[in-house]
Amino acid sequence: MSVRTKLASKKEFRCAECGKGIVRPIAVGGRQANYRTLTLPVPAALEIPTCGNCGTEWINDSVARKLDTALEKEFRSRMRELVTVSLARLSELSISKASVERVLGLSQGYLSHLTTTGDKTPSEALASDLALLAQDPQRIHTIETLWKKLSGSNPDPAGVLGWLSTAA
Repeated sequence: MSVRTKLASKKEFRCAECGKGIVRPIAVGGRQANYRTLTLPVPAALEIPTCGNCGTEWINDSVARKLDTALEKEFRSRMRELVTVSLARLSELSISKASVERVLGLSQGYLSHLTTTGDKTPSEALASDLALLAQDPQRIHTIETLWKKLSGSNPDPAGVLGWLSTAA
């Protein structure tokens, strides 16, 4: 067990980072933490051992688990919301979930299942793809053309890349 882990498991201790402050569990709003691809707010009620002098946060395994649980919940919510908003925009433009599933190589019904059950978290890749398609639906046709150029007996990946750079 590291010195940092041993220290962080105590209720209060002198900060080994600055040597001056006392580290105590504090719950305060306005904190943020990186989680996967997002910077998310840390719940104000979550106590994190923090030095009163230098502000260093001492996150032990217990605090890390609580923090991960809270951030995962918020992350899932944001990914689902991005997917829902993107699909609604595509629907407004008369673009079906089925056509989006086809072009993205998803199983038939996957997007409906994803948005109605809430039991899965969309990946960042899928959520961002859907957002980009909703922002510029012409990309659907670009992707369809890409798959056509890669199909057949003489695919040309380098040619596809050249085509993509001039298609924009």
